[in-house]
Amino acid sequence: MRLATYNSCSFSEKRAVLRTFWSGRADASDKINQAAREYGPYALGFVAIITFELVVIAAFLIIRANGWAWTATGTLVLALWSLWWTAACRRKANGLPLTGF
Repeated sequence: MRLATYNSCSFSEKRAVLRTFWSGRADASDKINQAAREYGPYALGFVAIITFELVVIAAFLIIRANGWAWTATGTLVLALWSLWWTAACRRKANGLPLTGF
């Protein structure tokens, strides 16, 4: 899926897309709802990549018994929660109503 609808949005519409995606509440505009649906896989992919990087860093610090291991573990827990939240937002966005398409 491409970001064609999202890229055609103005700055204020893009803000509405982000608000719609992260809150899970449908917007009155079908264009905003479609753009939020397109935005979902990209948001999930980027958060997954960041989480994977933090898994590697935390594992390395824990193996080395570094003093920063606790900080890395806390950050990893936050990243895993963010990944779960992004997946939940994506499921909600996929259920947004579309009437004009």
